[in-house]
Amino acid sequence: MTLTISRLVGIVAIVASSSSAFTVPGTNAGLRTTTTVQPLFAAEPVDSQKAEYSSSSQNKGRRDFLTSAAGATSLPFFFLQPAFAQDSGDSSVNGPICVIGANGKTGSECIGACLARGINVVATSRGGEYTGVYNTEDNKEKGLQNKVCDVTIPSTISSAVKGSRAVIFAASSSKAGGTPAAVDNLGLVNVAKACIDLKIPHLVIVSSGAVTKPDSPVYKFLNIFGKIMQEKIKGEDSVRDMYKNIDVSVGTYTVIRPGGLTEEPGKGVGALELNQGDSKSGRISRSDVAALCIEATQYSKIAGETTFECYDSDTGKPLQTVGFSNIVKQKNTASSDVFVSGKERRGSTWAEIFTGLEKDF
Repeated sequence: MTLTISRLVGIVAIVASSSSAFTVPGTNAGLRTTTTVQPLFAAEPVDSQKAEYSSSSQNKGRRDFLTSAAGATSLPFFFLQPAFAQDSGDSSVNGPICVIGANGKTGSECIGACLARGINVVATSRGGEYTGVYNTEDNKEKGLQNKVCDVTIPSTISSAVKGSRAVIFAASSSKAGGTPAAVDNLGLVNVAKACIDLKIPHLVIVSSGAVTKPDSPVYKFLNIFGKIMQEKIKGEDSVRDMYKNIDVSVGTYTVIRPGGLTEEPGKGVGALELNQGDSKSGRISRSDVAALCIEATQYSKIAGETTFECYDSDTGKPLQTVGFSNIVKQKNTASSDVFVSGKERRGSTWAEIFTGLEKDF
């Protein structure tokens, strides 16, 4: 069934590729440019922090599409220490990272990424029981905790995130958990409110590439599922507005927009490319998305108040053609006509790849 759907989507993508993409009217995902940033096409050494993870998910039809169809000037590098927001009141820079939506595939990878880095982690779900592959007695001894969190019930959010150094929003709509409007939009807003009220240093949001481009094939297909893309951009915009009006000492946020998600082992930072402006996408493993989420919280000063897309650097394509490219698993070669947006970021370390990201405001 998955193969049949993927092939059908490929045909839709080809037919729709003649359409021009545009930004959703009324969204505020635009980026303020304060300096001219050249694309960073640095060498790509093997990442020493490379990790391999796997897990399970809901919404198989939509997620399967994400897996198969969604998705050289160097800047001077300066030494950067991981920087957490200052501890303030109810939150702790030494507290755990709280993962909301831990039983989803990407959420579970975030659990594994925390444990691999020696970070205590709270796995939340509506039922309060984490059922992913990292739910072992050994990992519980290493700092894995379970808590109840239903993003449609604000009181459960506060009790789950209180005292966290960071919160990762990896939840999405499901038949049992709620509609895109209830989870991806209003549920995200509920989480952001709790983080601000409790002064959680960093909120990281896993969103989706193409979310601001309703004329792209990826957006059109995914939006069939309860208008999920429409609700995701509403949630994103609301969070940006909320954080725009508070002091950075209260907390910050990062919006991560992955391309087509795969179950492959993580390739590490040196294999990735970030982009801003929602103009290109590609494929990326859930493991690498999880690594980006965790590492963003350790570089809050440069990754905070930013929105960016992410994908394997050798799979980056314009949104109008990336669906077909992902289906046939194309990779860019030296002879490829590679689309360059001018806002790409690459690096051999996490500090390098985050350096130069433009702030949302």
